[in-house]
Amino acid sequence: MQFEPTEIPDVVLIRPKVFGDPLHPYTRGLLGAVPSPLMAARLTGIDGQPPRPGRRPAGCSFAPRCGFAADECRSGQPAPVAVDSRAVRCLRVTQISASVGRAPAATGGRAASGGEAPVLSLRGVSAGYGRRAVLSGIDLDVPAESCVAVVGESGSGKTTLARCIVGLHGHWTGDITFEGAPLPAAARDRPQQVLRRVQYVLQNPYTSLNPRKTVGQNVGQPLQQFLRLGHQERSERAARALADVSLGADFLSRYPDQLSGGERQRVAIARALVVQTDLLICDEVTSALDVSVQAVIVELLRALVAERRIAMIFITHNLALMRSIAQSVVVLRAGVVVESGPVEQVLEHPADPYTIRLMEDVPKLAFPGVS
Repeated sequence: MQFEPTEIPDVVLIRPKVFGDPLHPYTRGLLGAVPSPLMAARLTGIDGQPPRPGRRPAGCSFAPRCGFAADECRSGQPAPVAVDSRAVRCLRVTQISASVGRAPAATGGRAASGGEAPVLSLRGVSAGYGRRAVLSGIDLDVPAESCVAVVGESGSGKTTLARCIVGLHGHWTGDITFEGAPLPAAARDRPQQVLRRVQYVLQNPYTSLNPRKTVGQNVGQPLQQFLRLGHQERSERAARALADVSLGADFLSRYPDQLSGGERQRVAIARALVVQTDLLICDEVTSALDVSVQAVIVELLRALVAERRIAMIFITHNLALMRSIAQSVVVLRAGVVVESGPVEQVLEHPADPYTIRLMEDVPKLAFPGVS
């Protein structure tokens, strides 16, 4: 693979042929799902699901998901075709445009109005485990109908911050208010109405669902806990929640071990939103997913924030990803906020040396049409 470095102000773009001039439709789909730190863009996932082990189709395994597939693609396994010093296993490669189109620019959602009171506010929040301090003096505002990204490397305190907000880590000092009302430190001391309206989606989709319960039971559990609904109404609402995350009612009777990682994460999101949530906290919800499924989850969350007019905290270590979903960002380093502000400002003009180093470490692919 030959790399052709092209220097532009403040960034070096690497253009290997596969990235800069993809030929196979699957490669094009993967690159369309990659977030860019250089621009806000709507991510495009790959439609459908990959074939499960032992159920590969007779022809090209990507044919059921490929917009360029023809009858001959489904009848036999394509042999490699030599194109531009590369081997491409695609029968229609010569008919497919080599250019990779990028998604249209997007801001990630509605910009927050400066005149509105924040849904969630943190002032001087510090937390730790025993004598070990993890967070120190955190200030954070989450406006209505907007997304705030919290970024930082592993160990920076992102998950501890989320656990303090939802009441799973009660050893903190400072002030946390939800719609102007102070939140007790521990979840058990909070009103049921607050517990219902503030929901948390965990990082690992393989441990966030009860494996002994069906998908319908997992999604319906908050309805039983907070609204005391009967079995029939729980099932109906669970089905509607699954439809909102692009899963059909046939998933109701499945168990978590019958789902892929992306499907499990969508179920976890459906469970969080089934009780009319007002603040959604997503803790590294795409870290265990491949890039195409990640794109589907991010676009799903973006749409849900806009349609349901909820506020969201999106915790991630992926600076490129936050540009596709958030309007503002808080950068954590060793439990301290080192920089915060609008996403475009922080990414394009980082002021703190730590943020600058994080930006320098972000892989930057050069896509055709993007400078």
